[in-house]
Amino acid sequence: MTIKVADLVARYEAIYQDRMQDLPIVNTKLSVEAVGFDQWEDRDLGILITPWFMNLVLLPGSDEIADVAQGTQIECRFPSGPCELTVYQDEELGSYLAAVLFRTVADFPDQETARAVAEEALAQIVTEAPEKDTKKVSRRGLFTGLRAS
Repeated sequence: MTIKVADLVARYEAIYQDRMQDLPIVNTKLSVEAVGFDQWEDRDLGILITPWFMNLVLLPGSDEIADVAQGTQIECRFPSGPCELTVYQDEELGSYLAAVLFRTVADFPDQETARAVAEEALAQIVTEAPEKDTKKVSRRGLFTGLRAS
């Protein structure tokens, strides 16, 4: 089963409406949005903003991870360097990979700011790292330009 970006957004919008809307971790100034999704090695890569988190998401182009257990860490090599993504198994969507960029989005003042941060993070991920610095990219490093030691 191939997941489409529109299906990912629809699924998280439904989760927001059904389960998350009244929880204190929700930032009501934000909405569900897919940012910058584009083809990367025959997969869709982009960032999913929700009112409760922001994740880097890699949608497989086939059922390649359908049988991989939920929570399994898979190292992906992006132009900026390697990054570990976690396998998510969703009952409606199927399997996809994600890395948490922000566990909480409570401090984002509005959707435009969240989108700008997502666009910058994605730009850093798909930009070639300098040759002398090819260490693993930490989540914090995605935003600061620093690499994990």
